[in-house]
Amino acid sequence: MKKIIILFTIFFFTSINAYSGCNEDIDRSWFWTKSSSKKYNYYSKTSKWQKVKKTGASYQVWEFKNKTNKKITIRRIGLYASDNQTKMKQKNVDLYIKPFGVRSAYMYVGDLNLDVSGSGFSSCFYGEPPKKSSQSSNYKKPSTQKKYYYNKKPKRKNYQDNFNLFNLILIVIGAILILIFVMATKKSEYKNQVKKFPRVFDFADQTIICFKKYSVFKGKASRKEYWYFYLFTLIVSLLTYFIDISIFRKDPDGILFINAFFSMVTFLPSIAVGSRRLHDVNKSGWWQLISLTVIGLIPLIIWLASKPIKEGNKY
Repeated sequence: MKKIIILFTIFFFTSINAYSGCNEDIDRSWFWTKSSSKKYNYYSKTSKWQKVKKTGASYQVWEFKNKTNKKITIRRIGLYASDNQTKMKQKNVDLYIKPFGVRSAYMYVGDLNLDVSGSGFSSCFYGEPPKKSSQSSNYKKPSTQKKYYYNKKPKRKNYQDNFNLFNLILIVIGAILILIFVMATKKSEYKNQVKKFPRVFDFADQTIICFKKYSVFKGKASRKEYWYFYLFTLIVSLLTYFIDISIFRKDPDGILFINAFFSMVTFLPSIAVGSRRLHDVNKSGWWQLISLTVIGLIPLIIWLASKPIKEGNKY
């Protein structure tokens, strides 16, 4: 009886030392995520975990790093409640970590009330996980052919087949604008259309005048000339922005090439027509700089929308 007690005691303390020892030989960390797999980034060409707060988590992900030349197996991972004693959930993983190796494991927690969750826990032992016994009837002779394992990259989406109704509307609006300006330069050939849509062609005429006076800062500009050109730049800016995003699939946080090109083309005539409009209300064109203060936009808009001053106008 004494021998049995002694043997049991030796086995018990040996097991404790084995478990505590392997815990000290690995670095462990865990976090919350929505997915059980890493997300591939096409720009950096790397796969990373998408970490989230526990309120929106579906998985608990563990990362283990072996600091020694010993073989270590992670027996199980789990999650405590807020008292750090009650086990909310645990999962047997039998995850083998080779010497100086790095491995990860995950556990589904989307069915748990994570508001009352606490710390995570894991257990390990030295050596490889036990081999599963297979029945002779189900035994298959191992293949001599070598197998090659590789991580498949997610397939890129084929945007060529992604043409939708919104893209068609953008193209139609662009075509209508081009048609209006072509017809405005040849009014003699389109007299009937000019009579039916006088404001549309007046809008085109005033816009064309601003482009003809591309870098003319002297002289005056009427309210119609200024605000029609402003309306033109606003419409085309929105149009080019959506064309960049929807058709050419550019990153909204990156450079929008068509939109940026249009902004560069219209920058100088916008400043020029603004100067001429301020001259029409007896103000210097330099007053446009007060827009940089943000607050100065209020008086600037009032001046740009004011009636022309003819008497005592030094311009």
